[in-house]
Parts: sequence; C-alpha cells; structure tokens
Amino acid sequence: MTRTTLAAVALLAAGCGQISGTGFGWIGGRGEDRDPSTRTVHLRWRHRLASVTREAFVPVERAQAALDPANDRIYVGSSAGELVAMTATGGTIYSYDAGGGIAAEPALDPRRDELFLATEDGVVHRLTASSGEVGWRQEIGGAVSQTPVLTDDAIYLVTDNDIVVALDREDGEPLWRYRREAPEGFYVSEHAGLTIVDGHLLTGFTAGVVVSLDPADGALRWERDTSLELEAGPDGPPRFADVDTTPVVLDGVVYIASFTGGLYALDLESGSVVWRDEELTGVTGITRATSRLLLLSSGDLGMVCIDREDREILWRRQLPQGSPGRSVVAGDLVLFGESQGGFVTLDLGSGRELGRFESQHGFSAAPSVADGRGFILGNGGTLFAFALPGAS
Repeated sequence: MTRTTLAAVALLAAGCGQISGTGFGWIGGRGEDRDPSTRTVHLRWRHRLASVTREAFVPVERAQAALDPANDRIYVGSSAGELVAMTATGGTIYSYDAGGGIAAEPALDPRRDELFLATEDGVVHRLTASSGEVGWRQEIGGAVSQTPVLTDDAIYLVTDNDIVVALDREDGEPLWRYRREAPEGFYVSEHAGLTIVDGHLLTGFTAGVVVSLDPADGALRWERDTSLELEAGPDGPPRFADVDTTPVVLDGVVYIASFTGGLYALDLESGSVVWRDEELTGVTGITRATSRLLLLSSGDLGMVCIDREDREILWRRQLPQGSPGRSVVAGDLVLFGESQGGFVTLDLGSGRELGRFESQHGFSAAPSVADGRGFILGNGGTLFAFALPGAS
C-alpha cells in the first residue's frame, strides 16, 4: 500500500496563503519582481504544512528544500515526517509519509527522476521524484540530519551518531560502513555533512575528528583530531570539541571548524594543518561566497565574512539574539535565517542589512535559491517563498 497521496496541481493549495500576485514562478515573474534597486527579497507566499501544526510545542524545522526549476518542483520535508512536492506557485503535487521526522534536504537527481530521502528514525527512502512512488527503503542505524551525497552508483550518508554509510543506488544494499565512537559529555546538536571531491569523502565528527575516506570502500585516507589542541574539561575530554561544519574545499584546501577550537584550513591530500584561527569559535556553518571569501555562521560571533587567503575579517554582523543559520549567497546578497528572529538579506561586500521578513518562531533551516526564486522552512512548519531582486 503506497504512502504517497496525490493531489491535483492547483494555483493555491489548502493552507497556502498568497502574499502577492499570482505571477510568481521560476521564469517570467512580473515587473515588480524585477526591480533591482531594492536589493532585497520580496516575500511572495507562505504555505503551512498542516501536519506540523497539530503539536502542542513549536517544532524545530531543519530541512532545506530541494529545488528542480526545470520541472517546476520543490521538495521539502518536516519534523512530522511528511515530504511535500510542490510547484513554485504553491500548488501541491503529492505528499509522502516517511514515517519519521525529516531534518535533511532530500538528494535530488532530476536526470534519473530520483529522490533520496533520509529520516531521523534512520531510514533511507528512494522515490520516483515526479510521483513519490517508492523504489526501496533501507535502515542504516542512526538519525540523519544532513543531505545525502550522490554519485552515479552510490549514495553516501552520515548519521548523527557518527556513522558514515554507503548504499547501492539501485537497490539500497549497504556497500560499506565507517564508524567513530561518539564521546560522552557536552557537544552541539548539529552534525557535519559530507563532501566528496577528487577521491576524498570528507566529514567531521562529534569528538572533533575530521576524516578523509575512500569513497570506493570506506578506507581511511587520513584523519585530523582537532580536540588535541584544546584543554581537557573538568571531567575528561574538552567540551564542545565537535566539528559541525560540512567541509568546504577550495584549491586543494579543506575548510572546517571546531565549535571550540576555531576555523581550520587543512591540506586535502594529507590532512595537515595549513593554518588555524582559534578566535573564530562557535561556528556551525561555512559557506563559499566567492573564490576568496568564506561566510561563517557562528553562535558566538554572528555572521562573519573572512578572506581565506590573507585571513582578514572583512566584516562581522552580530545578531541581537539567537544564532545565524547556514547562509546562501545569491549574487552579491547573503541570505540566512535567525534562530530567534527573521530571514535576513545582507550585502556581501559590506555586511550591511538590506532587508528582512519576520517569522514568529525563527528559522533553523537554510534557504534554497534557484532561477531568481527562493524558499525557506520556518520553525513551526511554514514554508516561505520569496523572489530575489532582478528575478525574471
């Protein structure tokens, strides 16, 4: 019995309130959407996912939306375990009950019409992206809060209990597994995702270790223990030594951050330390802004823009409350949500705030943008759709 519920594509789905006109779409937005002078985003509509409004508490929503503008599809999951496929105008195509909370962006392959969804109850689902039909399901033994990584033959996942798993794309059968023992004590709830580049599968772990694995068999290529440079806590290992940032690789250098130990630049081939800035603490997200600039989302420092070559901080924007989520760069704009505030647009060159829209419960997810349109899921389960300046 299928768990997918089909719905006719409509201009406005039930529970979807249009903020502005109906011209919102991937291509051909109306004239007022294309005014570049404002240099901020325009909120177009919001869609409350019905299943997440039934809880007595406010759910924290971490799942980023997966976008397929060529086929006019948006895929977004909620903590209630529902994946919804929508159009850019807010029409529901189908919904899928995954049976467990969704905190990760689905991995989408439009060429093969495949979507891979991982849940907080440790199950991976392969779906036909256009219809929601189930291809296979596989248990992997741990909650997943980071986007799966796809290659032609395999899907790679990292769990919140420090297991890296490779599955066969065709049938979901396990190919290999690599595990680190998670330490006892204090660590941040975030977890690093996976990056695959030049034969290296990179990630960070709760104990502060960064590894490079061979994607073919999971063999360890190198490891770097950042916790060795921290003072021990009163009862043993350092507190909050975890590496929670998905590695960013530029010009053969891997950029990661230890929550307590600061920002690291590591050599891709050996894992040796190129440089370290121990003052850049509390970092839970790193975004490549340009070939030289990195954006750091830090609970201690706010949003930070740093030149990776000379290590100069170009600007820093402290938040009045809460923490910044992982940012996305669209042209010369920096977009991110505040955990206890609104959705913010900054100027990349100066860090000046250009605009914002508010959410009652803040944002924990990162935004997704494509073809001049963007989407972000707010805490409490409301999906916000916005247009970028100059969208056409």
